[in-house]
Amino acid sequence: MEDTPFIQRLKQKLSEEDLAAETVKRTVIDANQFEVWYHGTTGHDIDPDDMQVVNVDLSEFRGWLQRQDMKPSSVRRKFASLRKAFMLLAPESALRLRWPKLPQAQVAAPSGLTRNERNSILRACEQLSARDALVVELALFTGARSSSIASIRMADIEAGQRSGSITFHGKGNREYRVPMNREVREALAKYLAERPPVVHDYLLVQERWPYERLSRWVLHDIVHRRLTKHLPPDVAKRMKGLHAFRHDLARRLLSGDEGRHAPIPVGDVAAILGHADVRTTAGIYARPSPEDMKRALDRIAGEEDEEDSD
Repeated sequence: MEDTPFIQRLKQKLSEEDLAAETVKRTVIDANQFEVWYHGTTGHDIDPDDMQVVNVDLSEFRGWLQRQDMKPSSVRRKFASLRKAFMLLAPESALRLRWPKLPQAQVAAPSGLTRNERNSILRACEQLSARDALVVELALFTGARSSSIASIRMADIEAGQRSGSITFHGKGNREYRVPMNREVREALAKYLAERPPVVHDYLLVQERWPYERLSRWVLHDIVHRRLTKHLPPDVAKRMKGLHAFRHDLARRLLSGDEGRHAPIPVGDVAAILGHADVRTTAGIYARPSPEDMKRALDRIAGEEDEEDSD
């Protein structure tokens, strides 16, 4: 089926933005669902040059989604996609619209890893190439996003025998500096000893000529395909990409490594993660995760399992 002018224009605008492929795909799917509903309600398609969508259309669409027994999180995601589409195609119209109040759902913090799972990952790193092991340990011990890790340049690194740090480039081209612990420094030294001779300044490069910089997609492939081969099956199933390591580090810092140490102040955690606003850190990670809630209830019932100490 051929795209309508609304969807054609939206795809064109999305292609001009620096967005992940999955974000683009979801935005198009959600915007198309709205236009199909809109056509069924009004009898005509959306004109990208003359957006006639009004407040009541948004309210009715919200009600229609809820009558499909859609989860609150899905309704919110679809409206986020719709707002993005409208802001790209008709920003003035989008700002004038009264966006309806959306259903709230209980939001838990992202899950972290257990100590045993973390140790399994570190053991698996011993089976990886020096470059791939460095990628995993950077994510695990600095919490950097995949795009930030892929964009590290040699000039961003200050490394000594007992200390070191990396300047990451985060969202909005915001720079922030994170210290390297001993594990990362050792992994970095091992990789630099065999890093191919290249003309560009990017740290992470392909292992074969022409030694181009690694893309963020290759970094995810390192986790999904290479790391998981050396993990126990139950741990491998939990590997959802490099961002899971970012969530894990934040949870560990705020919990004091699950109560083993004093919790790190949320402002310090925000600085490590490169958040411009500490409220972002608190809003995402200060809530309990599903595992936190389960452990709390198990503890009351005397059913808490103790992990093997590695």
